[in-house]
Amino acid sequence: MSRSVPGRPDEQPAPDVRPYTLTGGRTRSVTGDLPLEALVEALAASPSGRTPEERDLLALAAGGFVSVAELSARTRLPVGVVRVLVGDLEAAGLLSVHGLGSTPGESSAVPSMSLLESVLDGICAL
Repeated sequence: MSRSVPGRPDEQPAPDVRPYTLTGGRTRSVTGDLPLEALVEALAASPSGRTPEERDLLALAAGGFVSVAELSARTRLPVGVVRVLVGDLEAAGLLSVHGLGSTPGESSAVPSMSLLESVLDGICAL
């Protein structure tokens, strides 16, 4: 049985592959767990030698910032698989991940002070 992937350029059905085969059996990426809301941006075009799933992630992130959750939904891949693949692509220098930390690429559960101040200013402006 196959599934179609929305937004995939060739609109071909994607084969059903077990998630552990896509990540080589890993459940965590080398860069650590990414939050669902982390924004991903492609830094380079999709090079040859990448898996179809990695090429799909790069193509979706090439249009601008996209969250890890949205990448998972648009590719119909489990979030855990997307986190591992995005981490691999970031380690290869093909993606940039912008978390909630104080510096780009830093993932943190605590937002930075400047982000909180911006949110407060926006609320006060209402």
